[in-house]
Amino acid sequence: MKKGESHLKEELRLKDEELARLRRQLDAARERYFDLYDLAPAGIFTLDEGGAIIETNLTLARMLGLEKDDLLRRPFADLVHPDDRARFAGHCGEASDQRVPPPVDLRVRGVGGEHFWARLESRLGNDLEGRLLRRGVLFDVSERVRAQEDLRRLRVAVDQAHDGLAFADMEGRILFVNATWAREHGYSKKDLIGKPLSVFHTPEQLEREVRPFNKKVLELGSWTGEVGHVHRNGSVFVRWMSTVLLHDDDDKVMGFLGMTVDLSERQALLQAVPDVVYRLDADMRLSEWNQALERISGYSSEEIRGRSALDFFKSDRSAAESGIRETVETGRTFRQARLLTRSGEEIPFSWSGCAVRAADGRLAGLVGVGRDLRGLPPSPEDGGRTPRP
Repeated sequence: MKKGESHLKEELRLKDEELARLRRQLDAARERYFDLYDLAPAGIFTLDEGGAIIETNLTLARMLGLEKDDLLRRPFADLVHPDDRARFAGHCGEASDQRVPPPVDLRVRGVGGEHFWARLESRLGNDLEGRLLRRGVLFDVSERVRAQEDLRRLRVAVDQAHDGLAFADMEGRILFVNATWAREHGYSKKDLIGKPLSVFHTPEQLEREVRPFNKKVLELGSWTGEVGHVHRNGSVFVRWMSTVLLHDDDDKVMGFLGMTVDLSERQALLQAVPDVVYRLDADMRLSEWNQALERISGYSSEEIRGRSALDFFKSDRSAAESGIRETVETGRTFRQARLLTRSGEEIPFSWSGCAVRAADGRLAGLVGVGRDLRGLPPSPEDGGRTPRP
């Protein structure tokens, strides 16, 4: 008997050790469960057949600003924004037809009663007694939804902008145009994706205007000026172009972003001004002017475009150079000099200049106004030698 009792005690001891080992494993498993379930980065919960919460993790309670016990037996639909409850009900209804319905985004009441956007994923299951359950996971997607909404507003603003906008890669292939750009060139937006920039210009425009313009963009990072365009029907028109190089987060050049401005209204106003209105580029060449300059100088528009401002002065060329230098150095000037016309006549002429600079301080050119002084009364300040402006 004693031998049998000793054997039995040994078996009991071994069983106790095994039970203790299993208990330690169970405790470790519970700790892992706590880490994986309660501290998961998403809210995890289980609903009974009536939609009440019967189990939840700590993350969901924290997302909602409640204690776990406050969530138990609470209908999940009560936590959903009233305007999104139909969407939640639809998600649950889809789950009756398919065990894993598509995810749904909806607003859920969170900390302080404020609603936040969340993505709900759920599936149907059964408990040990076979009762129907719904197990769900809730992800906070409020930042993503805000970013999407900001992007949507930006797209609407860009697409409905009065000015034309286009984005092309470094090979000149169109990646995006807004409605204004497409409309002013006679295309639909989808017609232009992947097309080369050359579809917007005639061969002559490409050679004389576009390539020199883009060369400046590549050299300086941005450039502005008048550029000729062509409509799908073959008609040509002029737009004021502002183009910049876009860079990614690593400062690698992504492509060109160009904006067109319709100059027709401004041109009409400029042409109505009796005095000369002009614009010089950074090389002091004429890039924009009104018809008064053509009328006074006798040169045609084709002869004026790209011409150096100093070409219009002969006897007073040094005075003109000094005036341009003063404008660049001080920002503005006012001078009088004799303007050389196409016929060779030199006429009394007054002009003002104002420096135009880019956002980074680089000189972008000069703008100013000039006046033909012929027929005006002499100015007494210099003994009547110069007409009064």
